[in-house]
Amino acid sequence: MGNTLSSPFQAGNGAKVGSQLLIDTASPKGLASNLQSAGMSFGRLVASTGQAVADTQMRLNTTGAEMASALATTQVEVIAAQESIYDDDGHLHEARTFTRKLPLVNFIDPVFYEWTAVRLQGEFYASGFSGSASATATTQTQTKQPGSGAFGFIFGANKVDTQTNTSTVNAGVTTTQERSFGHVRASALLQPKRDIGVPPPRQVVRGPSLNVVAGEIKDVMDGAVLQARTMAVLIELRRADGSAIAGKAIAIDTDGAPWSYTDDTAVLTDAQGRLGLTLRRDFLAAAGGAAPDTAPKDVILSARLGLVSNSSSLSF
Repeated sequence: MGNTLSSPFQAGNGAKVGSQLLIDTASPKGLASNLQSAGMSFGRLVASTGQAVADTQMRLNTTGAEMASALATTQVEVIAAQESIYDDDGHLHEARTFTRKLPLVNFIDPVFYEWTAVRLQGEFYASGFSGSASATATTQTQTKQPGSGAFGFIFGANKVDTQTNTSTVNAGVTTTQERSFGHVRASALLQPKRDIGVPPPRQVVRGPSLNVVAGEIKDVMDGAVLQARTMAVLIELRRADGSAIAGKAIAIDTDGAPWSYTDDTAVLTDAQGRLGLTLRRDFLAAAGGAAPDTAPKDVILSARLGLVSNSSSLSF
């Protein structure tokens, strides 16, 4: 844009002074174009990255599906199941394996990959300044003064002296400044999917079983004072076909309350494979004579015979 300022004025004794100021400043056109180019470049980068991730994920899915199909159609001779047989004492008596042709996918998990994270970060900076300025000032002064001389004295005329002063000033300023830089950070993480897998073959165990059956709960009173609470527990030992196993000693362990045999003379399983126990909680007065806590409490009872065991939570 150019601006012109013109201002003539009169000086003394008929002198004329003319001044002209010209200013021309150019706008920084490169800044807008740089910013626009940076934005478009980053947009194309995001679009290209997204398309690359989508194409790669599609190929990964296709490859995983092809691998799963190949594993499912490939038959191999493997152990389909393994059976462990325990005797009446809970000891391993026999182990049998059953082989058959099964798909390979039962033993080898196909791995499916996925992009779990793709990040792009871009920073762009652009600045520009371009200026041009010029100034011109011209001053012209004319002065006329009467003079004296011999010629004028003789002929009756006066001498006129004329003096002209001219000054010119030119100034120009040009400034150009440009600055632009940027950087882009990209990171991606490719991981196998955790929600796809094939369970391993079944393990079959045949042997005796231990069952814990909770019985009657009784309060032990001393007049109107609750002194203790007991629970009757029945342990049942049976074979895989449901028949009773008699004459076996069961290892008992409790956490939270002591136990005892219901009948001190019956410490082995009876003809029905049963063994009676009694759990007991004693309520003692707290310090300062405060009433004891008689609320129901959970007690863990564990029964074990060889490698056969069972744990139950009882509340009384």
